[in-house]
Amino acid sequence: MISNILAAETSSIVMIVILLVLFVGMMLISIIPQKKKQKEYEAMQNAIKVGTRIMTIGRLVGTVVAINTDNTIEVDIGTKGNPVVILINREGIGLNLDAQQVAPDSKGDIKTTSAEGDVDADETPEETSAPEEKTEESDNKDEEI
Repeated sequence: MISNILAAETSSIVMIVILLVLFVGMMLISIIPQKKKQKEYEAMQNAIKVGTRIMTIGRLVGTVVAINTDNTIEVDIGTKGNPVVILINREGIGLNLDAQQVAPDSKGDIKTTSAEGDVDADETPEETSAPEEKTEESDNKDEEI
């Protein structure tokens, strides 16, 4: 009788410990990435100065003209001949376009441009102008991709 009571108490304590560990783990999984993202956003905000190209959260692209002391920024969203200056809150900035890096294409190669037009970095001009012939070498290349 006593052994049954002790077994029931032990299993309930183990269950409570497991639930607490799972709860703490879920909290860590959700809080750590959020803090990291917040630090990146603050660093992006601090890097903004006059002349920086930005994109607002409403997807307007422009250049910062002035940074005011009341947490607002003046952004020129017009053309060079026809400037359109808007006043936005600093927190309305979604991206710092000057800080963005060139993203590689799906294969991992960065596309380059040449005098004839856009050409992939691993393409040669002969391949672009001549009709493609199927060979064993091209078949193997397709299978690797």
